[in-house]
This record gives sequence, structure tokens and C-alpha cells, in this order.
Amino acid sequence: MKNLIYICTLALAVTFSSCEDFMDPNLDNHKSPDLILQSRDDFMGELYKAYATLPTRINFTYEAATDNAVANNGNHVSSRAARGGISGISNPLGEMWEANYRAINRINWYIDKMVLDPSQPIPTPVKFDIDPKVNLQFFYFTLGEAYFLRAWYEFDLLQKYGGVADDGKAYGFPLSTKYLTAEDQTDLPRNTYQECVDRIVADCDSAYKYLPLNYSKAQGLLSDGIVDYAGHASGIAAAALKARAYLYAASDAYNVEKDITKWKKAAETAAFAISAEGFKDLMKYPDYFSKDKLNDKKYDNPDMLFRGPIQRESTAYETENFPPRAGSGGGLFNPTQNLIDAFPMSDGYPITSPSVETPYNSQNQFANRDSRLDQFILRTGEDFGGITVNTVVGGQDAFGSDVNATRTGYYLQKWLNGSVRLAAPVTRTTFASVLLGKAELYLNFAEAAVRATGNPDDKTYTYSAREVLAKVRNRALGNGNDKYLPTITRQEDFIQLVMNERRIELCFENHRFWDLRRWAKSATDVSQLNVPVYGVYSTDVLESRLFRSPYMPLPYGELLKTNNLVNNKGWN
Repeated sequence: MKNLIYICTLALAVTFSSCEDFMDPNLDNHKSPDLILQSRDDFMGELYKAYATLPTRINFTYEAATDNAVANNGNHVSSRAARGGISGISNPLGEMWEANYRAINRINWYIDKMVLDPSQPIPTPVKFDIDPKVNLQFFYFTLGEAYFLRAWYEFDLLQKYGGVADDGKAYGFPLSTKYLTAEDQTDLPRNTYQECVDRIVADCDSAYKYLPLNYSKAQGLLSDGIVDYAGHASGIAAAALKARAYLYAASDAYNVEKDITKWKKAAETAAFAISAEGFKDLMKYPDYFSKDKLNDKKYDNPDMLFRGPIQRESTAYETENFPPRAGSGGGLFNPTQNLIDAFPMSDGYPITSPSVETPYNSQNQFANRDSRLDQFILRTGEDFGGITVNTVVGGQDAFGSDVNATRTGYYLQKWLNGSVRLAAPVTRTTFASVLLGKAELYLNFAEAAVRATGNPDDKTYTYSAREVLAKVRNRALGNGNDKYLPTITRQEDFIQLVMNERRIELCFENHRFWDLRRWAKSATDVSQLNVPVYGVYSTDVLESRLFRSPYMPLPYGELLKTNNLVNNKGWN
């Protein structure tokens, strides 16, 4: 087995002005590591700080750099990036290299202290509970969480910076599995893409080993009841993240050899995660987006396999995306006509080939459409945020009516709470962002299984791609109403259907930007990225996309520090 590679503090892990800026428990807590190890709360605090790096909100900026949406401000970072604004020295979409490595180093410190010593009744200097059995169980739980979080940040690095270099090889990021201080400096190259996947998988396996499948049975584990397990990593989350990592590894953009066994591994892993969680129906719309399931403090939403930290009593999404008339909303991220056209008819047929029973009418384009269109997209004539939306030409919410009005004729509805009021008296809501969802897991399996077997009905991996995809479509269309899915027999057609389902089901969940990249056929293929986008007002192109590479560049600051980092193709 390859020796683990340890990453440096200054030269590689993060972009800091000085060595002292690097994360160190002593600096963060103003306590020595020895004192931290004497206090459960201090020790747990190091793990909770790693949780705090998770996104509290889904980043719609990435969505607005795809064919799904635009920002209502043409100078928004998403627009500038999509129009060719990304370069080898500047990325308007932001960098996560520093934040991820900081979190990884914190986790490495935590894991280093969680040493299993069979000769000791307590595996770590920290005593979590008076009861030795409870203490040991809680120890395993927190160790599992640490492994999961490290895998999460590792995957984020791989997703953002993985790619093929000029030598034709697929690379990931420099691996780090040991806590490093300012004295641990070195210059190290990127690990291969597969090595990074293997590390993520190993961490997910460790997490799954130590974590309960879910935390419903772990509530109140400690005698003082100090831990609220809602939102913590679980075994199911670890299995789902592992499946996602394998899906990316099998995708054309990173699977340079076009190795079919990688798709088989992705299908097998996703099937395991589905079986572990239970092959269940998805929550019905609109229940999934109801206050009780999405915005309530209990967050009792079984389709969220892992969520971000709770945003309490906030109007963040609403302030950013409500129509301007709804209390001076920002109307920032506007769904495109491209996305609208991707939603099928109510019987599942695409609008380009509707069935006889549900013909598509361009003069009444919303009639007899997939129910997700009503759940996700806000259009003229709908009541929302205390107003009746009017985006027809010259309407009160149309383009030109306000500086923050929609450019496309549509406003975002997904994730927004229509009962929130932005004008006095202001009302707020709590919310959490889905980071790993059951629908994504099902779609991951459907894509991997049909690519691995070539047959939508093959059950080599316990389930068929068709029956799993049906779970996703049936939620939107209703059981027995999908007349289109049963007609698809060819592998190529089924893959296209899965890709479209990912587009609409996972819209505004930070998938489309990365899906389009992993689907690139080669290191120079940008055909799926550079699609012109349209609004409802005109057939004229609203924005032309000018991405130069399916991969993102490595942070320029990191490249300046060392000659050992090879950049992705297209950015040298």
C-alpha cells in the first residue's frame, strides 16, 4: 500500500501570510493541548469547529454559472466566471483550498488523540461519560464523525480541484492524514485522482464502522444529555458520500482509461447505501419543503441523509431571492428558460416529444407539466411572499420594473419559505441545507448501474436502474403516471434521461455545475458547459458561456509556493 503522504503547513495546505496563522488548538482555545485533553467540552469543541466549516447555505452562485440559472446582476461573480472570467491567476467563484485544509488539519489532530489502546479502559485521555460502556460507545461515535468529516473535506477538494493535467493523468490534491504544525514544512506534489478516491473511501469505511446508521437510537446517550445528535454524521451519510466519490471517479472527465469496472464499483457502492438505509419512497411534494420537514427546528426530514448547520431565525434565502415587491427582495438567482424546458410533461414525456394524451402547448407552456416545476420555480400569476407575481412584459415584477427584478421572467422558489415577510413586521425562519440527499443517492445508483450493465432492467446490483429512477420520478408524477420511463430501452437514451432527472430534481442543490464537468468527454471538452441561456422574454441569447476547461485551476497562490504542483490542463 502506498505510504500516506503528509502535507506541509505553509507551502501547500493553506494560503497564509505566516506559519503562526495555521490552525493550532493552543491558538484557537488559548489552552495547551494537554489542558484540552482534560476537558470533554474543550476536546469536543475541536470536532465541532470542523463541523462549523460545513456550508450553512447551498451556494446558488455555482448554479448561476450553468444553463440552469443566471444572476439578475450581469456583473455578478457567476456571470463573470461563466463569460470567461476564470483564469490561471484568478477564480471569481472563490477558493476553498485553505478552508478545507484547515478543517482537515483540525480533524487530524482530533483523530491523533483518539488512540485506541486495548490496555487502557479509556481509549483517549478524555472521559466522555461516567459510565464506562457509554464512554466507550460515545468515543466510537465521535471517532466515526471525525473520519466522516475528513472524507467530506477531502471530497470537496477533489470535486473542486481534481482534473487531468497536460501529461494526460488525472490528479486530485495532496493528501494529509497527520496533524501538522508550522514546523512541518515540505513541498509535495498532487496525489493521483485514484489515490485521493481511495483515501476518501477508506475514511468513509472507518466512519461507517464506528457510526450508527442514524442517530435516532443515540439520542440521550450521555448521562447529562449534553449532545443533540440532529445534524451529526451517520453511517448512512458515510455510505452515501462513498457512493458519490465512486461516481465521480467513474465519470469520463476523471476516468481517463474509460475503465468500466469503476462504474461497477460505483453501482455496487450506491446499492449498498440504498440497502443500508432501506429502499423507500421519497417524501411527497410539497411535504419535503414544508415547515415541519425543512424549516422546523426538529429537522425531521428522512430524505436529508446529511445536512448543513442550522440557520436559525434567518431571512437569508428570502432576502436574496424574493421578488423585489415582496419586501424588497433581491431576486438574485433567476431560473432560465433552458431549465423550464427540461421539466417533462405530467406523464413523463419530454416537451420535445410529448404524448398524445398530454401535448405540449407553447402558448400555455405550464399546462400538464411535472409537479416539480410548481415547487421549484416561481412564475407569473403565482401567490408568494405576500404578492401575486406578475412577470409579463411591463408587469410589476418583470425585467426593468426594479433594479433587482428577474432577467429571465422567473424567480427561484425552491428552498424559500413563502410565509416569511421581509417588510415590517419582519418574520424569519430556520432552515438547513441538504448536503447528502436520498434523491441524489438514487440518481447516483441509476446512472452508475445503467453505465455498468448497459441494461436499465439488470439487477446485478440488487436493484435495477429503472426501478430506482422510478422512485424519483414517481414522487413528482405520481405512481403509475409515468408513461415515458417504461418506453426507454436503449442504454444511451436511459443515460440521457438520468442526466435530465439530475438536472431538474437536484437543481439549486449545487450539483449541476459539477455534473457538467464530470460528464466532459475529454480534458478539452467544454461543449456541455458553453451552452447559451435564454429567458422567457425573447429568443435572444441572455448569456453566452465561455468556459475554457472542464476543470478548475489550482489556487494561484499555492502554485507560487512550490514547483511540485502540476496544474490542470488549460490553466498553465
